[in-house]
Amino acid sequence: MSSQARKIEQGEAIHLNLFCQVEGDAWRVHTRPTWLPRYLHQCFDRHGEAYPVYLDFEDLDRRMEAAGAQYEKRPARTGSVELTARGQAALVLAAWLSTAFASGIRPARGETPE
Repeated sequence: MSSQARKIEQGEAIHLNLFCQVEGDAWRVHTRPTWLPRYLHQCFDRHGEAYPVYLDFEDLDRRMEAAGAQYEKRPARTGSVELTARGQAALVLAAWLSTAFASGIRPARGETPE
């Protein structure tokens, strides 16, 4: 995951961009090579992908609203969704994503889903 992980330089704005591709009842989450919290590094493979992930976008909306955080949510005609957040909103988005990873059963790193 080293190609995906970057340290934030002092004064640099935090930016998190995710592309959530629907695959059946699960999602394949892709992350851009921008900031990613250390606690999420192990959830993504070396290509910046995580699968399967079970996402609840209504829960994300509630969390962002409760935190007063603004983010961009761009649905695609294919059913996929792009999420972008900056600053404090990126921290809230990352925390929401970590709960999605924690609540779903995923194969160990290096294994492929069946």
